[in-house]
Amino acid sequence: CVMFALESRFYRLCEIVFRMLVLNLLFLVVSFPIVTFPAAMRAVVDAYEHPEAKLLSPFLKNSKSALLKTLPLGVFNLFSLLCGLSLWRFAALTNSLFFSFLTIIFLTFLLSYNINLYVMQSKMQDRQNLFDLFRSSFFFTMMHYHKGIGILVLAAIGYFFTWHSAPSIFYLFCLSGPLYFYQKVLHLNRVDQS
Repeated sequence: CVMFALESRFYRLCEIVFRMLVLNLLFLVVSFPIVTFPAAMRAVVDAYEHPEAKLLSPFLKNSKSALLKTLPLGVFNLFSLLCGLSLWRFAALTNSLFFSFLTIIFLTFLLSYNINLYVMQSKMQDRQNLFDLFRSSFFFTMMHYHKGIGILVLAAIGYFFTWHSAPSIFYLFCLSGPLYFYQKVLHLNRVDQS
């Protein structure tokens, strides 16, 4: 049957869903001690940037080698999260629709920027110093924010509907699913630039 052939779209879709599932479970296990969250995030990005047939050993190797390199990104993520939460709380108290809209735009930009830090670090294979990484990620986010925002909004809508109604789906695909599509959009942007 053509549907189950190794070159078929169905087989490719099953392979992508399986990779998302395994990578998300590996991410949850590795990032369980919160300090390893940045290394686990970088390992998921590396798995999508440089796909290999095996998943477990490259994921563990990448997360171990990225542990110290990603700690500054994790500290930045933490401060971004705290800043975002306080800004969101302030926007909820103002009851201004315009300010709430600006807050959502800023928070999605901040989220996109945090993700792009890991993507750029993976792309450059750790050849950049931290200042250059933060700067190049900022400009990259500025240039491609309008194309990546759709993935972030769809992920937020998906989180909203699956958090209570289907928590198992949320836990199985919460990071790896949106990150796969986000990196696909970034890949298409790189192709468009060349």
